Amino acid sequence: MKKALYVTVVALLTLGLIGCAATNPGGTQQVKCPACGYQFDVPAERP
Repeated sequence: MKKALYVTVVALLTLGLIGCAATNPGGTQQVKCPACGYQFDVPAERP
């Protein structure tokens, strides 16, 4: 019983991390302003 629970928890954590992983390999991320709707690129890291 404990093994099944452990496997289920590990699987859910793995799926959660995959869902949060960056999907844009280009290094920039597009952000949309909620107020005006303008889309702009944001660098992944600060220089």
